Parts: sequence; structure tokens; C-alpha cells
Amino acid sequence: MSDLELTALWMAILAVGLGACVTVRALGLATTYVRDLLHVGAGVWILGWTSWDHALAPAAITTAAMLAVIAVPVVAPHLGPAARLRDAVSDGDELWDGLIVYAAAYAALTGLGLTGARFPAAAGLLALSLGDGLGGAVGRRFGRHRYQAPWGKSKSLEGSAAVAVAAGAGVVLAAHLFDHPIGAALVVALGALAAVVEAVAPRSTDNLLVPAAVWAGASLLA
Repeated sequence: MSDLELTALWMAILAVGLGACVTVRALGLATTYVRDLLHVGAGVWILGWTSWDHALAPAAITTAAMLAVIAVPVVAPHLGPAARLRDAVSDGDELWDGLIVYAAAYAALTGLGLTGARFPAAAGLLALSLGDGLGGAVGRRFGRHRYQAPWGKSKSLEGSAAVAVAAGAGVVLAAHLFDHPIGAALVVALGALAAVVEAVAPRSTDNLLVPAAVWAGASLLA
């Protein structure tokens, strides 16, 4: 499949994914869980990295997605679909700024991963998608032991543990996808790093700091 055909395919996948978010929100799923689904679902993008012939097309897709995310709040008052998407994945607790940072992280690490070492970039993004998405859901549902960094959001020990486990699973998946040898100690270390950074990051910055930390850790230690 050519890069042009792949671009059309991924744009269709993106449209279906966003449409699904709007649909499940309309069916009554809480905004915060819709956002978790979006976070986890974005990780599918990494699965296609080996299919591209050149880095230009995927870099253009993620850059365009970032610009579109930036534009949504601007056009939402005048465009119904944009307003429905905005309302499906953001509210008073979950700010749209976090999604802008999320899209920026995907754009930056996609560029790094497709022009350089793929494993660290993929590990960073999958740790973000799985760790943040699944960890947040677990924390809200099962979190009982609360704590909070002075500049961050309230977290739970149960949610942070889930972030560590899910982020570690993301690191393992990245290693498997790109045939990168990795030991259990590194998986545990990177999972724990993701959990700590997610816990102490100021509001909306974890979507950038978590993948950046895991990317840096994997680059230095792997």
C-alpha cells in the first residue's frame, strides 16, 4: 500500500474514532471516560509505523491533527460537529488544553520515531496512551488513597499503580513491535517513571511530560 493510500486509510480511521467518541458520549458515557477511550485508542497509530515508505506523510498527518485540535475550540461556536467533539471529550475537569498537548506529543514523537530510533519514541507514546488512559479510569473507579502534588491534580495510589503497570505494558508492546530486546528491570523502571511524572505534572502537562520522560529514559537506558 502506498503512502497516499495509507494516508487516506488513517484519516478514515481517525474520523471513525472521533465519531465513536461523540456517539458514546451521546449514549451517556461520562466525558472523562470518553477521553480515556480516546487516549487509549490513539495508540493504534503506532501499529502502522512500519508500513510507511517515508516519514513525510505520517509527520504531516500528526501535524495536521495537532492543528485541527487547536482549531476545534475556535470553530466550535460556528460548526456543530466541532462543538459536539469538544463537548464529548472536555469539560470543567478535563481541559481542552490537555488534548492540544497530547496531539503535540504525538506529532513530535512520530517525527522522532520515523526519522530515528523507533523504540524509544513508540515506548513514550504507548506509555502515554495506555498508562494515562487506563490509569485514569482505574483511579476514578477504584481510587481510595488520595494524594496531590502542590501544583498537580488529585491522584490516587491505585490509579498511579495502574499507570505504572499500563505504561510498562506499553513499553513491552513497543519493544515487541520493533524487535527491541528489553529486560524486566527496564520495563519496571520506565513504568514507574511514567507513574511518577504523571503524578507530579502540573495540570494538562502530563500528556507531554510522560512521553518525553519515557522517551528519554528508553533512549538512555535501552
